[in-house]
Amino acid sequence: MLFGPSEWGFTALIAIIWGASFLFIRLGVESFGAGLVPLMRIAFGAMALALAPSARKPIARRDWPVVALLGLLWMAAPFLLFSIAEQSVPTAITGMINGAVPLSTAFVAAILHRRAPSPRRAVALLFGLVGVIVIALALSHDAASKADSAGVAMLFVGILCYGVSGNLSVPLQRRDGSLPVILRVQLVALVLSAPYGLYTCRTASFTWVGLGAMVVLGALGTGVAYAIAATLAGRTDATRGAIGVFLTPVVATLLGVLVRRESLPGGAFVGAGLVLVGAVLTSRPEDA
Repeated sequence: MLFGPSEWGFTALIAIIWGASFLFIRLGVESFGAGLVPLMRIAFGAMALALAPSARKPIARRDWPVVALLGLLWMAAPFLLFSIAEQSVPTAITGMINGAVPLSTAFVAAILHRRAPSPRRAVALLFGLVGVIVIALALSHDAASKADSAGVAMLFVGILCYGVSGNLSVPLQRRDGSLPVILRVQLVALVLSAPYGLYTCRTASFTWVGLGAMVVLGALGTGVAYAIAATLAGRTDATRGAIGVFLTPVVATLLGVLVRRESLPGGAFVGAGLVLVGAVLTSRPEDA
């Protein structure tokens, strides 16, 4: 299936919402700590998604084991890893590293299907990877020296979790529907995140800015955006459904300039252009 206006519209929304999420995560971590942020964002996301009647439709009993696995790999584990990492890794770098999610998704898809991407898809993914690297190098003078290696390692583990879950979720949401699957995954993730999140409550401090960031991050980033991404993946495939993630480094960098008054080196524009080329090429089906 080719990308049409609807698919590109979904992709743009995902890029904007998830591109801004790294800023909201940082604000939440500064107020509530890394343990409570995943719990709060999942809770607000589940509440937002539960408002849609279609999300409350039942799913097949045989699909619950995969839902439970997705609760861990799609939300609970990566959300915690990203929150901990943002204590020592700058927000812009976190966003840029997250742009590698489509590469992880394609890599996992090749293993699961025992088939390498087509040469054209491989080139498209390479464009995206090079673009992310160029952006990172362009900003390295300002930020990379502050990035903790352990935090960066956590980000890459989280990205691998996203790659696995992106492939597992596609057949499931095609059978049961996007919203019902996402809501069940959120509920499982909420249970998994609760023990550590509640344990860290004793060291959390309240701020209205932090609470507002969690509401927006949860309702939009963990609710609406996940539903859009699942719908997009169901209409295309796991790799093309993750194209919006390619664009999150661009959004994260722009927010750094506009909100945090960070300088933007000229090389970042080159990287952004390569990312856009990769996104456009990846949007085409394998047999196009």
